[in-house]
Amino acid sequence: MRLIVTNGDAAVSKLRAGGITDPILPWRDVLHEGPVPEGERLERLSQIRAAFIAKTFGFPHDEVALSFAERDIDIRAHRNYDRIEIWLEHDLYDQLQLIQILNFFVEEGRGQDIFLVHTTKYLGTISNKAVPALEKEAKPVTPEQFHLARQAWRAFTSPNPGLLVRLSRSDTSALPFLKRAIHRLLAEFPDPVHGLSLTEERVLRRLERGPATAWELFRDVTAQEDARFMGDISFLTRLNALTFANEPLISGVSKPIRIDPDPSKDGGTDAVLRITSAGLQALNHGLDHAMVNDVDRWIGGTRLRPALLLRYDRKSGELIAPP
Repeated sequence: MRLIVTNGDAAVSKLRAGGITDPILPWRDVLHEGPVPEGERLERLSQIRAAFIAKTFGFPHDEVALSFAERDIDIRAHRNYDRIEIWLEHDLYDQLQLIQILNFFVEEGRGQDIFLVHTTKYLGTISNKAVPALEKEAKPVTPEQFHLARQAWRAFTSPNPGLLVRLSRSDTSALPFLKRAIHRLLAEFPDPVHGLSLTEERVLRRLERGPATAWELFRDVTAQEDARFMGDISFLTRLNALTFANEPLISGVSKPIRIDPDPSKDGGTDAVLRITSAGLQALNHGLDHAMVNDVDRWIGGTRLRPALLLRYDRKSGELIAPP
């Protein structure tokens, strides 16, 4: 029997529509957001992730925790399947899931009968006819791929982001989309001068050209990605952080923007947002957002906070420690 592991529910729906009837396990986790500390067993890490996702995105904790627990039970039962297929994309969201899943199988001592469908197509939007063609592209995961995934997972979950920088400079050809994903992850560290992540800078650059709604910002900012990875809820969280900061860089709403589960109500996504004078100062290197607004967030195993505001220079590819 075959088990397919993929990135989320939209992909599951497409694979089903394409004729796949085998069990499919959606991984779902947005690993580029929030804490992913090193050394935790899958179940303990899932508890940490569930607590973060529920609190940050406003989901019921019990529902999120149950979803993770069910996922972990299903993947722990992998020996009930004589073939595992991992269907994932080239973007950051999927590449982080890939290294976690492959690392899990290394820890389980399973290196046989695991296959990878590694694609630049977005699985949630492919046609039904594309599914059988992708199915034929499944290739056995090699020892080199397992080894690299384990290295990458250790680097991602380490409190020392220098390991990520080292990984970004090493030979990652065994997983051909990994290097670009790691570079994109590093770009979410604060800039050495204005303290903005790449996503934050792109938001402000777009608003510098004129006001926009949250949905317009989401469209225009994510269109700049070589490989789109950020979902709408994650993006709205970033907008809220810029809006409700000590020194707001965005204005236009009086309460956090959210996607209202009642489609007849608006959670602020249609409000017109504008860049503030502080936002313009940040773009012109007259304000350090990370310092002024006490940035406190996680990238993998690294916690960025006022006491340890590590920076990343996107031009030189160097980490810069606080003075």
